[in-house]
Amino acid sequence: MHTALSTIAAVGPYGHGGPPFFLFPAFFLLVLLAVAVVFGVLRRGGWRARSDARAVLADRFARGDIDADEYRSRLAELSRK
Repeated sequence: MHTALSTIAAVGPYGHGGPPFFLFPAFFLLVLLAVAVVFGVLRRGGWRARSDARAVLADRFARGDIDADEYRSRLAELSRK
């Protein structure tokens, strides 16, 4: 006498040992979405552009080109973008 658990143990939860077919298109769409996000970020200048702007701002503040109020104001503006 077979029970549901013995059948699952014998042939796997999907009956043929692999994931259901509908997961493949979903996985493909997730990969396409990830590629689109990476492409979009790189096209806009990447993650580095924001840190470069902050570094330039910090250098200007350290050299005395801008005062503390202007530094904080511009840093807040960079954080909003």
